[in-house]
Amino acid sequence: MELSKFCPRCGRETDELYGNKKKLCSECYPDKNQLLEIPDVVEIDICSTCGRMRKHGEWIEEYTLEEQLGARFQEFGEEEVDMELQYWEENEKMFVRIHAIKGEISDHYATELRFKKEQCETCSKFSGGFYKVKLQVRGNTDLEPISNQIVDKAAELTNENRKEFLSNIERNEHGFNVFLSTDDMAKKILNELKGTYNPDVKRSYELMGEQDGQEVYRNVIAVRFD
Repeated sequence: MELSKFCPRCGRETDELYGNKKKLCSECYPDKNQLLEIPDVVEIDICSTCGRMRKHGEWIEEYTLEEQLGARFQEFGEEEVDMELQYWEENEKMFVRIHAIKGEISDHYATELRFKKEQCETCSKFSGGFYKVKLQVRGNTDLEPISNQIVDKAAELTNENRKEFLSNIERNEHGFNVFLSTDDMAKKILNELKGTYNPDVKRSYELMGEQDGQEVYRNVIAVRFD
């Protein structure tokens, strides 16, 4: 014979009681226990230039508000607890309501949402003209199509990885100087040029400065087309 269960708080008969020390029905349990721990204010760090958000110290490709809310509130998740999010604006502030569900138990929380805007490291480097490799494009041929190919390839690589970007391109009496953010980016562009042409490639280095007491150098790659 199965005995009936009664909630010691409200006296209601129930099929299931929840909790460890003091067991309660699904209606009373949220009054004495938290399904989730949500702070009164939740902040989201957004890059003011590219719009990415920072999560656990990394800038991630989440751009819409729905994506950013999902990524941020995932950090407050608990095992076997589902979340439904609603957001609204009021008096020029933004708020989020969280509906938490765990089996037969449900509860609601509300928090203020604040956005902190700053430049991510990649955008800061781009804005500051940072480059790791200087590609010197030279030759006794029309270099315009080659420079256009480099620009197109650089744009393709940036779309795949924001850390790889073309910082600047300069034209001078000798040809073009192309400034690239990473060694790997320069390698990919060189591989494409080698697949199309047969350039002469020479490498050298120039001192950038010091970091943690160590000298830091840039690559200078001379690429000649004849």
